[in-house]
Amino acid sequence: MDQAAVNTPGTMLITGATGVVGAELAEQARAAGWQVTGCSARGGTGATAWRMGEAPAPPELAGPWDVIVNAAARPRWNLPAARATAANVAPVGALAPLVGPRTHVIHVSTAYVTGLRGTAGSQNPDDFRNSYEWSKAAAEREAVDRYGATVVRPPLVIGRRSDGAVSRFTGLYSLIRSCVTGLLPAVVGDGEAFVETVTSCDVAACVLDLARDGRGGRDGPVGPVGPVGRDGRDGRVGLGGSAGQPVVLGTGEDACSVKELVEVQFRTLNTWRAARGCGPLEIPTIVTPEQWDRFYLPFARPHLTARQLHAVELLSAFIPYMSTHEPIGVTRRVPPVGPALRTCVEAWADRHPRLAQGHPAPWVGEEET
Repeated sequence: MDQAAVNTPGTMLITGATGVVGAELAEQARAAGWQVTGCSARGGTGATAWRMGEAPAPPELAGPWDVIVNAAARPRWNLPAARATAANVAPVGALAPLVGPRTHVIHVSTAYVTGLRGTAGSQNPDDFRNSYEWSKAAAEREAVDRYGATVVRPPLVIGRRSDGAVSRFTGLYSLIRSCVTGLLPAVVGDGEAFVETVTSCDVAACVLDLARDGRGGRDGPVGPVGPVGRDGRDGRVGLGGSAGQPVVLGTGEDACSVKELVEVQFRTLNTWRAARGCGPLEIPTIVTPEQWDRFYLPFARPHLTARQLHAVELLSAFIPYMSTHEPIGVTRRVPPVGPALRTCVEAWADRHPRLAQGHPAPWVGEEET
C-alpha cells in the first residue's frame, strides 16, 4: 500500500461534534484537509442531529468513512446504570452500519476509565468511582471488540491554548463558577494531590495524529487487531504510547497540584477583575474530604437552599479526582497547562462578565420563595 495515500486526509465522521473535544477536532480536521461531517444529539451549526442508540443514522451519515471519531458522551457522573449504558455504550453499537472494512475507528474515552482497580476490563460497577467511569469502560471494550478501535484517554479537558475557546464551559469551569456565585464555600480535595488537565486542542492534535497514521479497520495496514484484553488494553500501538495500550494524554510530572490549580484560577480572575475596577475575591480554602464530610456539610446542610444542595451534589463528583496521588499512566505528554489555564479563565470571564465581576453570596440562607 502507498503510504502517502494512507496518510492523505480523507473522509471523517465525528460524533459528539458540538462537544468540547468534538468541536475543536472538527475545526482542526477541516483545516488539515479532512472532509469532515459532524453529528450530535441535537445537531447545530455544521452538525447533523442524530440521537445515537435511539434512532438509525440519518442517510447523510451513511459514508463510506475513512475515519470515524467517536467523541460522543454524556459526562454525567452518577446516572443510573441503565441510563449510563444508553448514554455511553449504546452509541458505540449504533456505529456498526457506518463502519466499513477499512474504516479506522478512534474512540475518545477518559483517563479515569480504569476506576478503582486500575483496569478498564472489569464489568463490576463497584470497581469504579461512578457510573460514568463504569459505562465508559464498557464503551471502550465495545469499541475495540467490534471495530478494533484505537482508544484515546484524556483526563479533565479545558479550552483551547491560544484563546481559551471552548464549546461548553463544563468540568473545571463548574468549580470556579460555583465558588464565584457562593454555591460552594471551599474546594474539597487534597491540596498536594495532582490534577491532570489537558486542553481541547491537545486532544484534537492527538486524534489527528492517529487518523493520519492510517490504520484502518480490523484488516487495515497494520494487520488484524485483537479484542480488548480484560486489563483494558486494546490491540493497537497508540502514538505516544507503547504496544497494545490506549493513548493516555496528560502532563505527567508537570501536572498542577490542586492548590496550584485553585490559585492560578483565582489569581487570574482577580487580575481580570482589577482591570475592570472590581475588588479581589478571596482564594477559596481547600478542605479535605474528611473535613468536608464530618464538619462542613453536616452543620450547613439544614440551612442550604435547594439550589445549593443541588450544586453540592453535582460538585461532589470531583472530589475523587482532586484527592488522588495515583498517576494516570500518561503515554503521550502535552505541554504544561498553567498558561492555558490562565487563558481559559480569562475566556470564561469574558463570556460571563456579570458573574466574573460579582461577589459571592452567603453560602447558607433562607430558601428562595
